[in-house]
Amino acid sequence: MNGIATTLTSWSGLIRRAAPPRATTTRLNRGSTLGAPGDAAQQRRVLEATLSLLAQDAPVKLMRLDERVE
Repeated sequence: MNGIATTLTSWSGLIRRAAPPRATTTRLNRGSTLGAPGDAAQQRRVLEATLSLLAQDAPVKLMRLDERVE
């Protein structure tokens, strides 16, 4: 559990195999993991949800966000 604090990705299959102590996945396109370009509100939601995992003792269940590009 040492070394990697938290991980954010849109590749849920890869993250399940890597099994980091904390992880967030989205339905966003690869290359837009934090959110759609220019959508600061979406980017902030994704980042804050991911960082909120740091307040929890690891390991934490994978967090799946329903963020999408509209």
